[in-house]
Amino acid sequence: MTGMRAIFVAAAMLFAIGMAACNPNKALDFGPTGEIDTPPQDQLSREILRDFDGHDFTLTNDDREAHVRLSGWPENRRIIIPFWLGINPLYPGFLRPTVGHIYVMSESTAVRPLGHNEYLIRAGSKLFKSDTVFEATHTHYLEMGKMLPTVIRFVGTRVVTVPRDAPATGTITEKVPVLREVSLPMHLDEPAPGYAKFQVSNGGPS
Repeated sequence: MTGMRAIFVAAAMLFAIGMAACNPNKALDFGPTGEIDTPPQDQLSREILRDFDGHDFTLTNDDREAHVRLSGWPENRRIIIPFWLGINPLYPGFLRPTVGHIYVMSESTAVRPLGHNEYLIRAGSKLFKSDTVFEATHTHYLEMGKMLPTVIRFVGTRVVTVPRDAPATGTITEKVPVLREVSLPMHLDEPAPGYAKFQVSNGGPS
């Protein structure tokens, strides 16, 4: 009976996750419409906003949480920041993003510019990506495509109307999260093939 109960529970969990995957907007509600511009309440987040503002960083090879360090830090100094939608984003009530918190945005793709140095992107984990507004504060993307990891702050949600992806026509109106750029994209010693080119606001193409 114990074995049968375990099988039943596992099947129920798979069914629930499958239903959530079929309806991600219902499974992952980013909260009420509106954006914030107030500083974080905790000291560490305020320090991250100050220290990483407009600077690039390096990232260790850990796919569960981001171990990041600025280039001027000692080799053994790192801080841990959660990935944006990095772990089980569809599981009800589990590790949902919190407005005002800081994340490392990875596995993202720039889809189209929206004007005023904002972009519609697809941001999330390897398993789930959501349409998202990316507010660029230090970079200007010269082409669309895969984006390097970037430290961002989740500042709220916005309702946008954007064109549907080809070959579909027309537009879609949806409520999407808004991610504000904190750092420059992750530092690489050599340009990475396949990533979208960008320009730093006070520099040249990267």
